[in-house]
Parts: sequence; C-alpha cells; structure tokens
Amino acid sequence: MVQQVFYAFLAALFFSFLFNVPRRSVLVTASIAGIGYLVFMLSNTIIGAGLTGYFLGTFVMAALSEIAARVMKMATTTFITIAVIPLVPGLGLYKTMQFAVQNDYTAAVQTGTHAMLAAGTIAMAIAVNTLIMKFLMHFMAKK
Repeated sequence: MVQQVFYAFLAALFFSFLFNVPRRSVLVTASIAGIGYLVFMLSNTIIGAGLTGYFLGTFVMAALSEIAARVMKMATTTFITIAVIPLVPGLGLYKTMQFAVQNDYTAAVQTGTHAMLAAGTIAMAIAVNTLIMKFLMHFMAKK
C-alpha cells in the first residue's frame, strides 16, 4: 500500500512538470495526490466498495486543494487537476476498448460502466466539495 501511495505521489509530481504547474506548488500538489490516494486505498480496504473509495479520495483531494489554494493564493484547479490524475480510471477505459475490439461485448459493457461510474463519482466529489466550500466561504463572510 505504501508503495502505491508513493507511486501516486510520483505520478502527480511528474504530471506537475508536464502541465507547467508553478514550482512552488509542485510538492504540495504531489502531496495532496498521495494523501488522497491513501484515503482511496484505505476506504477500499475497510469498506470494500470501489466507488465509495473514489468519492472519499477525491473529496479529500478537493478539500486539501481548496485549503492549499487559499494559503498559497493560487487557483484551486492548479492543485486538483493534477492531484486527481492517479485516481482516473484509465486502465478501465483501455480495457473497455480492448474488450470491444475482441468482440467481448459483455465484458466491455461491464468494464466501461464501472469506469464511467468511477469518472462520474470523481466529478461529483469535486462538485460537492466546491459547493460546500462556497457555502462555508459565504457563511464566514457574513460573520
């Protein structure tokens, strides 16, 4: 598990350089990815449901990205865009196309459905977190 979290950290680190993220935010972005992937792995181990892991991992990444953006006075997308990359179900999408080419449509539909649900769960977690943060910022501004 530690090895996979380290690989998620490295993946985000190298994607940060690929996407020309400002240098002062590279380690923060990679750390957010590692922490979020750890939450993803732990929730899959404890709960056992894959989509819940995607939601919780992405939600933690989005929350940490919002905090880092406020502290470093940068855009939230600078952090979340790179941090979420280790959770993107790329292998599932690849296998969906592989099964479709091999005329194994049952496996293609099953794999593709899970990959699309995972991608939708990632998007939903980011949206819910953004909504909560906007509400909290609006509530704090009134006090």
